[in-house]
Amino acid sequence: MWAKLAIRLFFRELRRGELTVICAAIALAVMTVLTLSSVTDRIGQAILQKSNAFIAADRALASNHALPENYQEQAQNMGLQTARLTFFDTMLFANERMQLAAIKAASVNYPLKGELLIKRDFDAQEQVAKGGPEPGTVWLNESVMYSLDLAVGDSLELGAATFTVSAILSEEPDAPFNIFSGSRRVLLNEADIEKTKVIQPGSRVFYRQLYAGESDKIEAFYQWLKPQLAENQRWYGVKDRQSPISNSLERSERFLLLAGLLGIILAAVAIAVSAKRYCERQYDPVAMMKTLGGARSQIRNIYLLHLALVCGFSLALGLAVGYGLQYAAGNYMAANMDVQLPPASLRPWLSAVFIGVVCAVMFSIKPLLDLFDIPPLRVLRRNLGDRLLVSKIHLALSAFTVFALMWLFSGKIMITLILFLSSAAVVLVLFILSKLIFGGGRKLGLSPGNSWSLAIASIQKRANANAVQLISFALAIKLLLFLIVLKNDMINDWQSQLPADAPNAFLVNITEEEKQPVSDYLAAKDIEVSRFYPTIRGRVNAINGELVAREVSLEDNEKKDEEARSGVGRELNLTWVSEMPNHNTLSGGQWFSDESRGEVSVEQSMAERLDIKLGDTLSFLIGAQSFEAKVTSFREVNWSTLKPNFFMILSPDVLADFPATYIAAARIDEGESKAFTQLLRQYPTITAIDVDNFVDQIRSTIEQVSLAIGFVLAIVVVCGALVLISQVQASLGERMQEVVILRTLGARGQLIRHATLYEFLLLGLVAGVVAALSSDLALFVVQRTLFELPGKLHPDIWLIGPLSGALFVAVLGYTMIARTLNKNTSGLLRKIM
Repeated sequence: MWAKLAIRLFFRELRRGELTVICAAIALAVMTVLTLSSVTDRIGQAILQKSNAFIAADRALASNHALPENYQEQAQNMGLQTARLTFFDTMLFANERMQLAAIKAASVNYPLKGELLIKRDFDAQEQVAKGGPEPGTVWLNESVMYSLDLAVGDSLELGAATFTVSAILSEEPDAPFNIFSGSRRVLLNEADIEKTKVIQPGSRVFYRQLYAGESDKIEAFYQWLKPQLAENQRWYGVKDRQSPISNSLERSERFLLLAGLLGIILAAVAIAVSAKRYCERQYDPVAMMKTLGGARSQIRNIYLLHLALVCGFSLALGLAVGYGLQYAAGNYMAANMDVQLPPASLRPWLSAVFIGVVCAVMFSIKPLLDLFDIPPLRVLRRNLGDRLLVSKIHLALSAFTVFALMWLFSGKIMITLILFLSSAAVVLVLFILSKLIFGGGRKLGLSPGNSWSLAIASIQKRANANAVQLISFALAIKLLLFLIVLKNDMINDWQSQLPADAPNAFLVNITEEEKQPVSDYLAAKDIEVSRFYPTIRGRVNAINGELVAREVSLEDNEKKDEEARSGVGRELNLTWVSEMPNHNTLSGGQWFSDESRGEVSVEQSMAERLDIKLGDTLSFLIGAQSFEAKVTSFREVNWSTLKPNFFMILSPDVLADFPATYIAAARIDEGESKAFTQLLRQYPTITAIDVDNFVDQIRSTIEQVSLAIGFVLAIVVVCGALVLISQVQASLGERMQEVVILRTLGARGQLIRHATLYEFLLLGLVAGVVAALSSDLALFVVQRTLFELPGKLHPDIWLIGPLSGALFVAVLGYTMIARTLNKNTSGLLRKIM
């Protein structure tokens, strides 16, 4: 019997529109989680796949010892593509000249990701190579061609074999971005390694195996491989290497994760508000049932089944809409990112259903319990049950539920704590403010019949309801401001690292005699060039007289750039300048003065790694010569900028007597390449490193990430708007009653409309003030702790927040109330009866 009543109640109220708000709220939660999770999952996979070109594969295995062949055999059996690379240095001989070069011997299927670009002549157009060089031939980059005075078709000696130069190597997808090494590159067919006879016992050789395929197959292979990995073998992907690309990917993933968390908060607020409103609308039917003899257990069963039906319907609706949105978004993003988005995993669907059910149950249970406690006398006294006490246990349980869902969704306790605690602080501040503001509403002394007086009286009359509305408005505004400002800061930071005039080439190995002629030549050709930095290789030998460890493993060498270069015992690239580079920031101590003697400035992360303090004395070793320098400053270095950076900068007096070469960064625009090429032909010992393609790939990835962030942000903005709508709808019934009473007492329509507009204006203004301040504080913490951005305050949002909050809430609230205000009194009476 009660099951039939629950089903009839569900369909009747679904047709009448009574379930619109709560169904929309639950569907919103499901749709938000599914859409955000699916879109971010697919976009993340797509960006990662495209970025994998930087290592020419999805994953790589590196070692300084030959890698077992059965690794690749197993990978191929599991459906993966594989390739092999072998790296070694050797001398090249041609035209009675010799040149030390870095050799990369590749298997025929290299690269698995990205493209090899070659030229058949210096002035020819670049073309995509289908596979590497044929056996018996080599590809050389331009620096080697110039150094050995070679042309395509010439012969050169490499080890014990002679090869034909069949092409100029223009671009490798996995070329190392290191302006101090790897500049003279040779690509060799793997089959020719043996006949060169270069690799002998004790030779310094590096090996790498490349793997590409579907992510689940990659993971399955890694699980097979993991127990067999040796200490000197390292498995890595593009995100495991410190670079602008990996930094951009990590930041974008964190941002998309934040967006998903904020979507959950907004959806939870919408469900809580709509569930309370719906249950309040059921007070009269429940009182009537009890009057007619309905038992509490029957009423409980009816409404619990009713909730289950509502939840099931909303879940289906949310999943359908969410799938449609993520499908449309996927197609749009794929077209704009010029990449095929992979399908989303099952996790977003499971997360959406779980979070939707938990939200529906946890935020509806207290209003339902209140509903069951409605006394039968409410049939005669309509105010009974309107002021049921708020359960502190329910509030605590709801807060814990939100926190648990955020943590479950993110898996990151730090992000969850920052967002949760900052949102809780907003709630607390607004609760106190609402008591002060709404409690003092009648003491402002405004004249009767004034729209402002009516607005403030209305605010005080609904003090509790308005306090809840104020908190919801502020949370929505705060979260939206948070995301918008963070998005802009991230993109601005990326763009500042790679401005339009960023260097796209480096000149290395410039001698003292060549420095001035090269500088004059570049100036005459209008080619922008940075300062010339003197460089010399040296080793930190001791700290305060205590010798440091000299051993360093290949695994350390293959770690992230900052960690690898600062490894104890490794040779570093030292420089000496009187003025601090403009892309460095002093973080401690004092920079060199004109009287400085025997001083050194240390990069901050290296100082922390070596536990160096201001005033310490470092001992350096260059060849057989040693010297000491006192640490007088620390610097923060932005390693993502395409500019020469150094861990150690010494005062000019220290290395004045040491021979050095110079390095400079240049900007080569279209049309200047011939002049630049002529320079390299004139000075064949100078090495040029072209990073233009590297910069283009970084910019392309950043544009894709920005597009993804913009789309996700749009979804969260819609969620925020729906939260505000649900709050306004929650007070529609009471507002109808007020309009009827005011019209009966002779109030003019203009007075009521203005009062309503001013009421929402005040609520939005207060919410915007608190939202702006709290979001700025949260931003300061998040930027420094999660995004490695310089934490800063944003005074502009202190103005934008209140103004946008007041305008947004006023326009949205008044628009929704306008239909009610335009109805005649008799129509309103029929609506509320």
